[in-house]
Amino acid sequence: MIKLSQYLTYGILQLLLLPVSVLGAFYAFQKEKYISKKLNISYTAGQVIQGQWILHFFGIREDKKIIKFIKNFPAESHIGFYMMMLPAIIANKITGFTPTALVKKNLKKISSYSFLFFRTMKFDSIISQNINFVDQLVIIGAGFDLRANSIKNSNIKIFELDKKNTQDLKIKTLKKAKIYDNNITYINCDLNNKNWSDDLINNGFDKSEKTLFLFESVSCYLEKEIVENTFEQISSISVKGSLLAQDFYSTKFLHGSEFRRVKKGKELIKKFGENWKFTLDMSKDIKEELKLLFNTNNLVEKELFICGKNSTKSKEPFYAISLAKTI
Repeated sequence: MIKLSQYLTYGILQLLLLPVSVLGAFYAFQKEKYISKKLNISYTAGQVIQGQWILHFFGIREDKKIIKFIKNFPAESHIGFYMMMLPAIIANKITGFTPTALVKKNLKKISSYSFLFFRTMKFDSIISQNINFVDQLVIIGAGFDLRANSIKNSNIKIFELDKKNTQDLKIKTLKKAKIYDNNITYINCDLNNKNWSDDLINNGFDKSEKTLFLFESVSCYLEKEIVENTFEQISSISVKGSLLAQDFYSTKFLHGSEFRRVKKGKELIKKFGENWKFTLDMSKDIKEELKLLFNTNNLVEKELFICGKNSTKSKEPFYAISLAKTI
């Protein structure tokens, strides 16, 4: 009865406030699209913080800094998001309603939409479970993610790597929002440069200290040889027992036609000069595919979370998060 009441309340509010939601979604999308192109920054880099904004407003992942950041970030709209999500937010305040997609935990049932929220929460979990057992955190292709700003262990050395345009705008926004963290070392980096790890070492990275590398939703925009070089670079500068947390997308998911929303997304990001490239064939044994990928770079799988086997037409998984360690 409680669930029925929650969804009924949400349904009524959605009908009543539909014009507000549509207007908010349109404004947020247009602002993101226009400003991203104008400032020549990654359009997709903003997708991560949108999900974090939503999780915060439903009390699932408290992050006041992400709200301050988005309010001061030129390529996103706090007001637009709020208008878009207003029916669900009010329903949450009145009845405790929470969209199912935000809290799905059954890996086999995670969908092509709910995985966005699962991804955020799982990487959060991996960081919190391992951060006190390493000396350094390196976020490769950090984009506008603010996880590093929430690390409470002051003994951890933190490095964020990304392209200059993206990183400069992030730093400017952090300072404007008054949440800039002096403990984070920001390094301009392009993974297409095969020796990018030199920049990391030259900025204080210690090869003798155990490190957690976070490589979230970046490899899918790179050629396979660049991904393999990234693994090679990580392995070459890491002490035994260092960790690599990253995700993988299936070939069918990003390059097939099974997912209409993904297909439209692919067409959209092309307009911004971004393309999905590296994938894994998840119609086969994913563990074996990863073993082949990791073995040549002194990496071995520690944990693996495979998503979506029962939520796709093909009954094949489409997404996976891996935690590997150097050997």
